[in-house]
Amino acid sequence: MGMKASSGFFQGTNGDLRFKLDNQLFASSKNGLFSSTGHVSERSISKNREYFYGKSASEIAGALNEQGYETTIRPSKHATSKAKAIVVGNSDKHRNITQILVSPGTSRHGNVPYVKISTNNGGRFKVINGTKSEYKTDGNENAKLFFRRK
Repeated sequence: MGMKASSGFFQGTNGDLRFKLDNQLFASSKNGLFSSTGHVSERSISKNREYFYGKSASEIAGALNEQGYETTIRPSKHATSKAKAIVVGNSDKHRNITQILVSPGTSRHGNVPYVKISTNNGGRFKVINGTKSEYKTDGNENAKLFFRRK
């Protein structure tokens, strides 16, 4: 009573796992951000926006690398910016991300951290770690904005 099989796989029962799971593959498909080929869409970014909150450029680049992307992290081209750009070297029809900009927040946008995702099929998305009232914009946004859910 209350005892588990020592393997953790419930050997000899109906719950027995006959195949070892690839945990990384399972985790990637579970979060739903990437398709099986590494493709992202407006819908997948919208549904999984929380994935980006609090992540560093190197953490996001690591997730991209697991999906088969070849990435390089560089500082922003703007001298006073603290943002980091993740540049993708092997974007194609399956892996559609071309660049991700990770910003800790700027006075221009109300010091609200955000991640800007650019794709090779014309999609630009900003995942903003704040509310619409906290984020400052000049009205000339080229990206689809996704704010923190309530």
